[in-house]
Amino acid sequence: MPLNSTSKISPSPENLMQRVCRRPWESYLEPIRMAPGVWYISGNDWVASYLIDTGDGLILIDTALHESCYLMLENIRSLGYSPRDIKKILLSHAHIDHIGAAKTMKELTHAEMYLGKRDLYFLHERRDLIGGDSEKYTCGVFEPDELYDDEKPVVQGNICIDTVSTPGHTPGCTSFFFTVKDKSGKDLRCGMHGGVGLNTMTNEYFKTSGLPATLRNEFADGLNKLDRMNIDITLPSHTNQVGILLLKDKITDNFNPFIDQSIWHELMHERLDRVQALMK
Repeated sequence: MPLNSTSKISPSPENLMQRVCRRPWESYLEPIRMAPGVWYISGNDWVASYLIDTGDGLILIDTALHESCYLMLENIRSLGYSPRDIKKILLSHAHIDHIGAAKTMKELTHAEMYLGKRDLYFLHERRDLIGGDSEKYTCGVFEPDELYDDEKPVVQGNICIDTVSTPGHTPGCTSFFFTVKDKSGKDLRCGMHGGVGLNTMTNEYFKTSGLPATLRNEFADGLNKLDRMNIDITLPSHTNQVGILLLKDKITDNFNPFIDQSIWHELMHERLDRVQALMK
């Protein structure tokens, strides 16, 4: 699907090193209520972390950068929660902008931490593939407590998160899907693709990283699979993927601009078009 003036997604470039070097922690972003009990919480305007109130503790999806962790902690407290209320930490994939604060948050919260099995390769053998400049950006050594199993949802309180292995951006990239209810009791399906970035889909990346180019095929297969889902609220892993910053000020007690099933499908189609172009 080509981008046009009515597109709800962004064609912004996604080179990891260029984006990280913009020092996103210097631009504070207050919490954004994406859905009932679900907040964009990372504190920066680039890479996402999501806090989910399960009624019996909190779930944190991704930890963002270590350098912006203090902003995330400020946002958690500003919503009236304690970081120690976090019971589970779900990591979408092993890139520094998503796991940079994982060690810190684990030590602070003692929460159970989850990661995709195939990304253990990054943690154990190829830490260089985690990304970032080791002299500027921190990613402490940690081990997940659990590995995702698509047949075993992650359950905490009243939230049941279905995980779907979506290799491509990294081998162990994992996507998340769960349902919340609005104040009228209507179900709203929330979805987050674990990593739609194309910076790891180029011939140059495969050559320098040594990872197999077949990850592009897995990426495309995953997009096609997820496009068959109907998602009411798209949770982007980066703000440049979906225009949440443009919509956040339109949120009211009676209106949520993020409820739009077309956003999910447009994002899946746009990324599929772009990765197929890289295959030619």
